[in-house]
Amino acid sequence: MAVQSPVGRHHVREEIQRRILSGESQPGERLTQQSLAKELGVAQGTVRESLLELQWMGLVESIDRLGVFVGKIDAARLCEAYQVREFLEGLAARLACEHASRADVAALRKMANQIWDLSNENKMDEMGAADRAFHLQIMNLSRNKILLRLAEGYRVLGMAVRAMRDPRMVYDEHLRIVEAIDHNFPDEAERLMRLHVAEARKMIEQQAAKNEFAPKWVKDSNESNFCE
Repeated sequence: MAVQSPVGRHHVREEIQRRILSGESQPGERLTQQSLAKELGVAQGTVRESLLELQWMGLVESIDRLGVFVGKIDAARLCEAYQVREFLEGLAARLACEHASRADVAALRKMANQIWDLSNENKMDEMGAADRAFHLQIMNLSRNKILLRLAEGYRVLGMAVRAMRDPRMVYDEHLRIVEAIDHNFPDEAERLMRLHVAEARKMIEQQAAKNEFAPKWVKDSNESNFCE
């Protein structure tokens, strides 16, 4: 039997991830390797490896002698992801100071302005996708591949929530972060980014304390509803 390629495994993982993030596969639902392999037309080993990757991302859970199940995405788990995100994106902003060119900084400003414009037009889904792209671009500017890999898990979890904040405050914070990167102030860039992420986490905590928090699943795993 031919060995499944890494590309094939990637597509299997993306499809299972799409089902989870769209709500098609509900928390607590059992995911069987045999049925998924048959449905997707791949070897069971490919499904097993894909499920292991999704477990690492926090989207599925493995229970001894029972199987693999769709994980529950609640406020507590998301806040844990935000705690990790605070440190990793703070480091990314610090490292971006060393590598960002004038063109990179101009692109970040343009992205920040686009997020602001979309918020004024009340295009919330598009704003979420643009916000995600802004943060991912700063991660890319760190030029640290291990950092990007570590960030993959919480970025996926971020697709399950919309933690709304005042768009004007978010816009101002984005611009201050860009300015710090532009002026090569690594300490300030890291501090501002960590505060920025921490504010989003606090919003989720406040919503959870009032029993007002509920994950908002995205329709497409390639476009995030996550925003500040």
